[in-house]
Amino acid sequence: MRYRIYRHLRAVAAADASTGPSPKRPEMTWKDHLVMLLHIGAEIEHSLMVQYLYAAYSLGGEQVPPRHRNRVRRWQASILAVAKEEMGHFLTVQNILTLIGAPINLNREDLPWDVPFYPFPFRLEPLSMKSVACYVFAEMPSEKELAAADDENPGQKLPRRYLTFVKKDLPRIKRLVKRRTSTRKPHRVGDLYDEIIKLIEDKERIPDSVFQEHTFAVQASSDDWGRGYQPDPRLVDAGGSLKPPDQPAADNRRANVMINRIATRSQAIAALKALSLQGEAPLLSARKADELSHFDRFLEIYHGFEEIEGKDNGRTKDKAKAKLWRPARRVPTNPTTLNDPAASDGAGFIEATQSREWASLFNLRYRLLLRYLAHTFRLARVTRADTPNLRAMVMHRVFGEMYNLKTIAGILMRSPLRDAAPGAKVGADAACAGPPFEMPYTLNLSTVETDIWIFHRDLLGSSQRICKTLLSHPDAEDRAYLTVLFDLDSQARTWIDQILVGLAPTERPFE
Repeated sequence: MRYRIYRHLRAVAAADASTGPSPKRPEMTWKDHLVMLLHIGAEIEHSLMVQYLYAAYSLGGEQVPPRHRNRVRRWQASILAVAKEEMGHFLTVQNILTLIGAPINLNREDLPWDVPFYPFPFRLEPLSMKSVACYVFAEMPSEKELAAADDENPGQKLPRRYLTFVKKDLPRIKRLVKRRTSTRKPHRVGDLYDEIIKLIEDKERIPDSVFQEHTFAVQASSDDWGRGYQPDPRLVDAGGSLKPPDQPAADNRRANVMINRIATRSQAIAALKALSLQGEAPLLSARKADELSHFDRFLEIYHGFEEIEGKDNGRTKDKAKAKLWRPARRVPTNPTTLNDPAASDGAGFIEATQSREWASLFNLRYRLLLRYLAHTFRLARVTRADTPNLRAMVMHRVFGEMYNLKTIAGILMRSPLRDAAPGAKVGADAACAGPPFEMPYTLNLSTVETDIWIFHRDLLGSSQRICKTLLSHPDAEDRAYLTVLFDLDSQARTWIDQILVGLAPTERPFE
């Protein structure tokens, strides 16, 4: 039933941008329509973040020739930076939802991919020419913006590359993306933000009363979530101009995580435009910023794959002389812990027993991360930010789960996909498992605070049971990590028990 609600949106893609905001269902208010678009945006950001993480984790391995390994590491660092920045986009969208009094949305691809604004069907897959083409298309500016980049910045290196992209790269990229999306039309992410900005700018449809400035204090912020992921501070002279840096510029592959707290209409518009600029940025260049846009990063990698395949911007080279090599490990598309041939061809099923146990542990920590994150938005409404509080401690748990996911993903990327002889090593060309990022059946939290903490504690207990199972294998690797994780979960459960003692006498639903 929910999918039917979004069918009307397919007309949005064909709507003339000059006619104002897109059509909405007659039973919905314009605010309701805005909330729906923001929920779609949150799911797109979450989906892209996870797909980029999987692609980045897939890079490397023994099959990469030594002379190309530094290049592959640079690609990995660049994609990981994009994924971190997508996290900032994801949280900023939650802030705007909070600003207008709407529920946050931490789900992922709960909507059909083929409504307008979804770039392409969700696929966890190793990095390849086809997947990079999809990422370039999703993050690219409009062709009009690309053309304007050269008019406004004649002779600069990046604008010239944009013109080359439109003439030689874009036709092939469109063909590759079209094959991925079958009969449906793929969409740029920028289309959605353009639509949301256009609607928020319309004061008749979205009046000032929609914006609840008192929510500013409970929104996510860069101070909370983006520490260590912003550009280094720059000094200005007496006239207000930037001074040249004393040290060489930092590697532009570092992430710049932008998480804007918002109190007004104009701030919401500025935040959305900043997110679009970081993704598309047809005017960004090394002269104007210390970072590249997501589009620029993926386009650079796309050109790298052209070299690998013996092609140069559409001009075929002598493939016999091209030395083909594979930057990514042999990991499955859409790995899963469930053996369900009826749902798929089964190629992604993690058959190896220990690998599947690691994948289950990964899914559980992913679920914990999302639940902790949802809980921080609840606690923000009942906790003063300037005092020691549970929210800060739960945020610490979120960061801890990020490190757990990174560690377990690395283990899965070198673990066998299928059962092998005991003690056998995974060769350079053997199929490896990968982190499945399987979504839990629900992310909804109880209305009672005590029950939320009990659920956290229960999930930690499940993690400990999986750790015990893995440690029971005589040939289990990464025993030190499992032992430490088990002990940390014991400490966390004790901490939760202490919280529950304090909550029990005054148990009440959140207001």
